[in-house]
Amino acid sequence: MMEVFLLVISMWGNDGKDWVFIGNQYINNNLMTKEQCEAIASDSNWSKHRENQYYDIQFDCFHIEDKLRRYERDEQ
Repeated sequence: MMEVFLLVISMWGNDGKDWVFIGNQYINNNLMTKEQCEAIASDSNWSKHRENQYYDIQFDCFHIEDKLRRYERDEQ
């Protein structure tokens, strides 16, 4: 059986010390393999226009059976 993943886009804010999940997220409801999800989420597929150093978005691939929970922001 194929492992199924969802792409989740979440918003984060920096309080001057840490990156904190601010409560907003978008979930792409198209079921896909982990490889497909990671390909879509890859930085090479997106143009970034960041004008506020205190806010950012994060792309994650979650297994469909995982409960959505707050993960610590990946260090960039």
